[in-house]
Amino acid sequence: MSSCRALINAAVAVVIAGGLTLAGARPADSAASSGAAPHVPVFAYYYMWMHGSYWETSKLDHPVQPFPGNYNSSSPAVMNWQIQQAKAAGITGFIVSWKNTALYRLILPRLEKVANQDNFRLAMEYEGLDHAGLPVPAFQVAQDFNYFVANYAADPAWYRIGGKPLTMWSGSAKFTDHAVCGVTGPVRRAILVLAEARSIAAFQRLANCTDGDAYYWSSLNPATKLGWAGKLSALGAAVHRAGQVWLAPFAPGFNDTLSGGHVIVARGGGATLRSEYAAAVGSAPDILGLISWNEWTENTYVEPSVNFGYAYVHVLGDLLGPAPG
Repeated sequence: MSSCRALINAAVAVVIAGGLTLAGARPADSAASSGAAPHVPVFAYYYMWMHGSYWETSKLDHPVQPFPGNYNSSSPAVMNWQIQQAKAAGITGFIVSWKNTALYRLILPRLEKVANQDNFRLAMEYEGLDHAGLPVPAFQVAQDFNYFVANYAADPAWYRIGGKPLTMWSGSAKFTDHAVCGVTGPVRRAILVLAEARSIAAFQRLANCTDGDAYYWSSLNPATKLGWAGKLSALGAAVHRAGQVWLAPFAPGFNDTLSGGHVIVARGGGATLRSEYAAAVGSAPDILGLISWNEWTENTYVEPSVNFGYAYVHVLGDLLGPAPG
């Protein structure tokens, strides 16, 4: 076992001893009956930009009503409801998409408070690309990571491995090695920073400057993509050979046609979610990354909705087992 995996297992043990049993950390007979991977935390990608006009365009579906309905992400009541639904599905925590803006500086402390009240955990995904898909200037990324360390990392809501809060850098593959090392060097003493690499070569290019890989693969079609499970396993093995953290993705489906895209991955009544989960588990992950809790534009959400009701919360519950408490 690598030193990194030993740290993860130790962190799980500490959290369990402290009263929070992680989604995968339950008796072996229960895990086997549900199909879940024992001792693997499950985090769902979570977005905080839902307010006002967001709900008026490019939506195939909407959150179930009467609550939270077309919600405002800054509402602690909405956060609490979302966390309770996620915990019922067996989810350990949210991977919070973040950048250093006035709106997020308002919302994130509220989310920390609610997560602490609900015995739930958070990880941070830094939004490293702008709306055009281009890299944010490296000096700004560095300032933002330092701001996160100074203002948020000490809060107990953040999920820790070896005592360090877990973060990841979306779009890091579009930055030079020099830029990535310049950003992460000053903060890795305080936090873990996973790259977002989609190949072994891309991971290895950044491995000296980061602490693992969080592969964001939202539009995979398991019905047509040959070799997809093997690709995940090979990438996970490469990350573990480096002694680092492997976060494996799985998703319920995808549809970006109302936002200018052309990709549709049918949900198949939960078949896609089950298939992708099995492949992710087969890659020996340290953490599972569900894409997503509430991405309503690309339609990867599992949050209860008008069209699907609570169906995907129930599928997750079957796979993961409900989180205690």
